[in-house]
Amino acid sequence: MKRISPLNTLFYLSLFFSYTFKGLKCTRIYKIGTKALPCSECHDVFDCTGCLFEEKESSHVIPLKLNKKNPNDHKKLQKHHESLKLGDVKYYVNRGEGISGSLGTSSGNTLDDMDLINEEINKKRTNAQLDEKNFLDFTTYNKNKAQDISDHLSDIQKHVYEQDAQKGNKNFTNNENNSDNENNSDNENNSDNENNLDNENNLDNENNSDNSSIEKNFIALENKNATVEQTKENIFLVPLKHLRDSQFVGELLVGTPPQTVYPIFDTGSTNVWVVTTACEEESCKKVRRYDPNKSKTFRRSFIEKNLHIVFGSGSISGSVGTDTFMLGKHLVRNQTFGLVESESNNNKNGGDNIFDYISFEGIVGLGFPGMLSAGNIPFFDNLLKQNPNVDPQFSFYISPYDGKSTLIIGGISKSFYEGDIYMLPVLKESYWEVKLDELYIGKERICCDEESYVIFDTGTSYNTMPSSQMKTFLNLIHSTACTEQNYKDILKSYPIIKYVFGELIIELHPEEYMILNDDVCMPAYMQIDVPSERNHAYLLGSLSFMRNFFTVFVRGTESRPSMVGVARAKSKN
Repeated sequence: MKRISPLNTLFYLSLFFSYTFKGLKCTRIYKIGTKALPCSECHDVFDCTGCLFEEKESSHVIPLKLNKKNPNDHKKLQKHHESLKLGDVKYYVNRGEGISGSLGTSSGNTLDDMDLINEEINKKRTNAQLDEKNFLDFTTYNKNKAQDISDHLSDIQKHVYEQDAQKGNKNFTNNENNSDNENNSDNENNSDNENNLDNENNLDNENNSDNSSIEKNFIALENKNATVEQTKENIFLVPLKHLRDSQFVGELLVGTPPQTVYPIFDTGSTNVWVVTTACEEESCKKVRRYDPNKSKTFRRSFIEKNLHIVFGSGSISGSVGTDTFMLGKHLVRNQTFGLVESESNNNKNGGDNIFDYISFEGIVGLGFPGMLSAGNIPFFDNLLKQNPNVDPQFSFYISPYDGKSTLIIGGISKSFYEGDIYMLPVLKESYWEVKLDELYIGKERICCDEESYVIFDTGTSYNTMPSSQMKTFLNLIHSTACTEQNYKDILKSYPIIKYVFGELIIELHPEEYMILNDDVCMPAYMQIDVPSERNHAYLLGSLSFMRNFFTVFVRGTESRPSMVGVARAKSKN
C-alpha cells in the first residue's frame, strides 16, 4: 500500500480549505436576506467580484452587462468613461449619461467598438470645434455659464392645437391667434389643486365627456388595432414638480414604514436609483435621503459596494438592494434598486456638480426590460404584475408652470391634450424608439438618407442631434442676442422644424424650441450620439418637446407592438 507523503497531504488540505473558504465567502456575499445563493464561478477568492450564480451573470457591474471572461472589457469601459469626461463629445454605449440623459442601461451593445470610438473622438477634438457659446452642452452646464432658465421659459408663448389635413397629411401646427394672457396667470393659487390629481373626479371636467365610458383615441396609420384607453377604475395620477425647469420629479414612497423621495421618472432607462443616508456629500445632505436601516422590508443584495457610474459632470457609487415601493396607492414589493451612497464632481473645468445644481434624489426608469441591469424585473413591470387592474400604459403632461405637470399611470386624460392621439409603433423594445422618415429645418431636408429613429425620452431635457448633423443644425438655427422685450419679434425669422413619421408631421415652432437664456435666444438642442443597431437617433426630450406635446407610452401585446402616442398638449394656466 502506497503511503501519501506529508507534503502531498498538506497540499491537498490547502486546496480543500481554499475551495471551502472561497465558497463560504461567495455564499456570504451573494445573499438576499437569509437566503444564500451559491456561486457557480468565482474569479477572486477574497471578494468574489467575478462571482456568477445560477448560470447568470452577477449584477456587480451596474452600467453594463459585460461579456464573460473578457479581460479587455474593463479597459474599453475605462475608455468609454474617459470619453464622457472629456465633455465636448458625447458618445455612449447604452446612453449611460445620467441626469441629462439616463443612468444605468445595460443590454444590447458591447464595448468592442470603443477603440474606434475613442479614435474618432480624438480626431474631432483636433479639428475646428463649434463655438462653445452656440449651444448648451450639459457636461459643462453650470450656473456661471447659464442662469436658471425657469425664469425665461415660462414667458415663451404657448399655442393652441389645430389639425391640418392638407394633402392627406396629419400636421401638428400652431394657431397664431393666441394672446399673452397665459404669462400673467397666478399659477401659485392653482398648484395645490393639481397636486391632488389622484382624485379622478377632476379628470374630464373640461371636456363634457361621459366619465362612465371608455375613451378610445387613436389614429390608424399602420396600426388598425392601436387603442389608448381611459377608465376611472384603472388609472392614477402622479403630480410632477420641476427641478430647475429641466427635470420633472414625483413622489415615491420607499420602505416600511414608507420614506418619501422625489425621483426623476425616466423613459430612457429601466433601473431604479435612490439617494441614501450613506451619502455624506453636501449634494446628498440637502435632499431627501432614504435610510435602509429604518425599513423593515429592506434586503441588501449581492456585493455591498458594486455600483459605480461615471458620466459627464458627476459620478455616483453605491450598492444594490430590494424593498417595497409605493407609487400613488399601488404597492410594488421586492423591487430591486440601486442605493446611491456617494456622489462626486468629475468636471475638469471646475464647474458645478450636476447633483448640486438640480437636487437629485433618484431615478425611476420606465424603459423596457431589455435595458435592465439590476434585478430580474423592472419597476413598471413589477407594478403591473402586482396590480393587474392597471393597464400597461402611462403618459406625461409637462406644463410650463410648476405644480401642473403630471404622470398618468394606466391611461390618459382628455384634460391634458387636444385633438387626436397619433400612435407610432416602437421598432425595438429597448428605448421608446420609432422610425423617423424625414427631418426638415424650414425647407431644408437634413435627414434621413440612412435609417433614422426618434427616441422619446423624459430623462433628457433638451432635444438632440447626432454629432454628424449638429454643425448643419447650428448653421440653420443659430443663437442670437435678444431680450424679454424683443425675443418674440426676433423668433419670427426662425424656421419651423418638422419631424416626419409616415403620414404624420410634427411641427416645432420657434417659440417651442428656442429658449431665452441670459439675453440670448438659443435652440433647446444639444449633441448626443446614440450608437445602436439603428445608429442614427434623435432624442425628443421633456423640456423642448413634451412641454408642447402630450406623450403616451403603451406596452405591446401579442397582437400589436408597443407604441408611442403624441397629441398637442393643452396649455393650462
